[in-house]
Amino acid sequence: MTGGCRALALFLVLLALFQSLPVAVEAWQTRQWPDSTGEWIRLALLPGALWLYLRYFSILGCRQCERPDKAER
Repeated sequence: MTGGCRALALFLVLLALFQSLPVAVEAWQTRQWPDSTGEWIRLALLPGALWLYLRYFSILGCRQCERPDKAER
């Protein structure tokens, strides 16, 4: 993945996270499910965006950090 594609993918994943986190926090604090369809869609983005961020962009899922000898190949 080139640097530009990676930056765009990171931007889109963070955009999805920042759109879904306020809905999740509000639903948790009020102990009510969202009312509108748009909020449900934003809430549905949370697990996927969180998984993508942790898997591909976080240091927790960094493939190149595991074994430097295999990253060079």
